[in-house]
Amino acid sequence: MKIMKNSIKILGAYGSKGTKSSTTCIQINTNSVIDAGNIIRGLDENAEFIDNIFLTHSHLDHINDIPYLIDGFFEKRTKPITIYGIEKTIKDLENHIFNWEIWPDFCEIELVRQNFKAIELVPIKINETIILDDDTKVTAVENNHTKSSCGYIISKNDNAVLFSSDTYCCDAIWDNINNNLNIKTAIIDVSFPSRFKTLASDSKHLTPALLKDELTKLKRDDVRIYINHIKPAYETELRQEIHDLNLLLNDGKILDDGDVISLSNEYLAYNTKRSNIKRKEIKKLIDIGKSLTSEKNFDVLMEKILLGAKEFSDADGGTLYLVTDDEKRLKFQVVQTDSLGIKMGGTEGKITWPELPLYLEDGTPNEQMVAALCALEGKLINIPNVYETKDFNFEGTKKFDESTGYRTKSMLVIPMKNHDDDVIGVLQLLNKMDSNGNTITFTNDDKQLIESMASQAAVSITNNRLISELENLLDSFIKSIATAIGEKSEYTAGHINRVAEIAETLTNAINNDNTVFKDIKFTPDEVKQMSRAAWLHDIGKIVTPEYVVDKGKKLETIYDRIETVKAKFEIVKKDYELQYYKNLSKTSSQKEQQELTVNYHNKISSLNDDLDFVITCNTGSEFMEDEKINRINEIAKEKLEINGKKTNLLTENEVYNLCIRKGTLTNEERDVINNHVTMSYKMLETMPFPKKLRRVPVIAGSHHKMVKGGGYSAPEIFDLPMTIEDKILAVADVFEALTANDRPYKKANSLNTSLKILSFMVKDEHLDRDIVKFFVDNNLHLDYANKYLSEEQMDEITVDFNNV
Repeated sequence: MKIMKNSIKILGAYGSKGTKSSTTCIQINTNSVIDAGNIIRGLDENAEFIDNIFLTHSHLDHINDIPYLIDGFFEKRTKPITIYGIEKTIKDLENHIFNWEIWPDFCEIELVRQNFKAIELVPIKINETIILDDDTKVTAVENNHTKSSCGYIISKNDNAVLFSSDTYCCDAIWDNINNNLNIKTAIIDVSFPSRFKTLASDSKHLTPALLKDELTKLKRDDVRIYINHIKPAYETELRQEIHDLNLLLNDGKILDDGDVISLSNEYLAYNTKRSNIKRKEIKKLIDIGKSLTSEKNFDVLMEKILLGAKEFSDADGGTLYLVTDDEKRLKFQVVQTDSLGIKMGGTEGKITWPELPLYLEDGTPNEQMVAALCALEGKLINIPNVYETKDFNFEGTKKFDESTGYRTKSMLVIPMKNHDDDVIGVLQLLNKMDSNGNTITFTNDDKQLIESMASQAAVSITNNRLISELENLLDSFIKSIATAIGEKSEYTAGHINRVAEIAETLTNAINNDNTVFKDIKFTPDEVKQMSRAAWLHDIGKIVTPEYVVDKGKKLETIYDRIETVKAKFEIVKKDYELQYYKNLSKTSSQKEQQELTVNYHNKISSLNDDLDFVITCNTGSEFMEDEKINRINEIAKEKLEINGKKTNLLTENEVYNLCIRKGTLTNEERDVINNHVTMSYKMLETMPFPKKLRRVPVIAGSHHKMVKGGGYSAPEIFDLPMTIEDKILAVADVFEALTANDRPYKKANSLNTSLKILSFMVKDEHLDRDIVKFFVDNNLHLDYANKYLSEEQMDEITVDFNNV
């Protein structure tokens, strides 16, 4: 199901059910709705994922799908459906619906193989806010309909919409809008024509005239006004009256089933069923063009193109095709027919219909299919009546009409051409409708407008594809670098992958935080910048010698020289053995022989102890105190004779490496390792990153800096203050290194030990306290640990970051 980051979807927009209309229901995120007038038909199989229902009141048209929702998906559910409402609404459900008379009491029935009830009823109060799993906030607000009614404010990412629900005149609604600048959109009830003033008053609903008066209470000029809950019986009259009174402020509209609304007003509701033929076409074309060129989401772009074409031409239906990469077929992208309620493709999911061939099996052009001919010849085709033309094969269209009861009549087919004049897609529009709902022929004005829009659409598609392809190329190149580093050092490749994952997780979590980081909001481009910097932070290790990167033992170079040391110890032992037997052969005294034997075995035992000590020191797992260093120096003085030349048992270089106090790297090797940060910055600085990724080199090159100053990085950026991105990457890099269990040169730390070291680094001002504490408080460390740490590393956590 599509994630609804900054939008809501109208599943039911009307004040009564009809053949083409559904009652009130608004999807506010993937698992939550306001009112239950059209959950099942509105969401189809996705209805099973609804976990939360916020009721505005208990009238039938607002609750009618609740019994069927729990009944239809009872066995599939793994958690209760939580129903929120004013206390009187909750009591109404208990007394009049789930009472074993009207419907089974699912508040008492447990779900299959679960230990909780199927439905949970939760009373809420006016001005109480419920925060959902995705941080969507739902606040009950006062309206004027029944004793149990309320409206709601839905808030996402500092943008909000006020839904009045069924209401009569109410000052509280406008006070909320005037005082809460996050509210940029309002959905207001208008149910009856103004001639039914008394009925509206008695039933507590607004009329257009009443709303006109109510709008005088609105003290802002930036709020978009949508209208819902119109009664289908008076739809034509209401639409005309609403238009005449100019109630749809700031490009609002009368809502229809399936409309998608932006909480920030960044785009118009884009599921319009009918266009207003009196709007200025030029302004519409400009607005559509702006919307298309600014749209980054490809699926939304596809929908906007088709919806824009339908709106321009007053078409009831349409299909958007794109030419396949091999230029041999047309692929369905979006299909919509308003009168049939058909919505496929785009944000509604992929279309599984077979692609249309541009060529027949013998290789000749497919001139029988109108969309194929349009693509092949790049020409516009206008058909007044598909049942009367003999130029094309419309058998498929006629079978569709026969199976659905639809009647396809007029058709306009337009090629979409890119800057090279190549056809990249086809727009096919069906059944132009007049103001009375009758099917008419597409006009010359339609052809000109749609051709112009199709040209803009083609440019937008080409640009969208180009940007996407360039970004995919960049991402592939970045990950290929990680693969190349992995060929040199397998654990470094794993380190890069995991650091990128931690950094991305932290960035997204901070972006969605409303507590300590509530003022930090990364743009999508900044999130991508952070991700790419994380993937590239160790690119400099490409130039670092493998034996340094992977040095797991102190004596390791291109091989572990401990084997050479062992061989030298064996030579010394052999020398002592030969000398022992020589001396033994020179005396017949049993006492002297015993003394020689004891001395020989003591010496061999001492050499074995020394070798074991050298092997232990070689691992680098223990700190080398002065006493241990002195012993290494003494062992080195043991003489070894090779080819008649005496030399020390251990070379100066071997002694120097074995005496490394901590770890396995010498100072010189550590400088080589540290230099990878400088190399990372220098390599990335030469790359022509676009403006939105310009800080990638600095972020990648700053991950070994300290928040208090110091650490190490490229000289060019060493004195720059650390940004939050730099600090996030530093935390990700350290945490991955501390918990890694694939390093050849160190034993894996337990989770608690890793956190303890993190706390020390926070106290020493190496790492940012807020980021580390946020990382732990939000259990991001546990999510990572459960995925990557071994069972042996998962110990009890005793570190308290509140005291850090």
